[in-house]
Amino acid sequence: MRLKGKVALVTGAGGGLGTAIAKRFAAEGACLMCADRDGDRAAATASAIGAAGGAAQSLRADVSDPQQCEAQVRETVRQFGRIDIAVNNAGIALHRLALDTSLEDWHRVLGINLTGSFLTAQTAARHMVEQGGGRIIQIGSISGQRGNMGGIAYGCSKAAVMHMCKVLAVELSQHGVMVNAIAPGPIETGISRHGPSRRQGYLDRIPTHSYGTAEAVAGAALYLASDECAWVTGHILNVDGGYGAAGLAYDPAEIG
Repeated sequence: MRLKGKVALVTGAGGGLGTAIAKRFAAEGACLMCADRDGDRAAATASAIGAAGGAAQSLRADVSDPQQCEAQVRETVRQFGRIDIAVNNAGIALHRLALDTSLEDWHRVLGINLTGSFLTAQTAARHMVEQGGGRIIQIGSISGQRGNMGGIAYGCSKAAVMHMCKVLAVELSQHGVMVNAIAPGPIETGISRHGPSRRQGYLDRIPTHSYGTAEAVAGAALYLASDECAWVTGHILNVDGGYGAAGLAYDPAEIG
């Protein structure tokens, strides 16, 4: 088991990527603190882990509240005695044209996706430095790498989350705390729904011509959380079917 004896906090563990990551970590031997602003959904994830033979606790935590960001880390340490892995997955999606985005929209998205991620990472890192090491995994997005239509607030928040990963890596890696980020491509998790033209737009640009899965992201998170990730830090790992690498694609019959 690749995470045996490790303690992990996964935010936004009540569904989608968070649930998949929490379950994958538990299957690899980690003890989980499943946090989510919906306490019932967090409890459901923890219960499913327990039913499968894993160890998990749940906690209601809203990362839009700075005190709850810190409290979820403290509670993880109180319950399990330490924190080895923190996955900053909690977030919201807002797809709205720039001219239609209100200041309230802007503050809400950045407050949850960026500030909540920073405060959780900061609190977790303080414990990890005292322990002598740990892993912090930020969940970014390909929307933070390209100027996608409707992504002014969401894309900016995710671009900043991924940059935060690099700064934290520079500052913390000397203490044995490896900080990396995952940039998922389009995955239908329930956080947002894609209309037909948007979906086709993605499929036309993704070399695999398919949407991703939460399990694919969980697999990447497992590597970044494991001891195998011993000399990888400050890295943005795209899990995107090749979207970030794609250039011009056309009918192979025209090559020659």
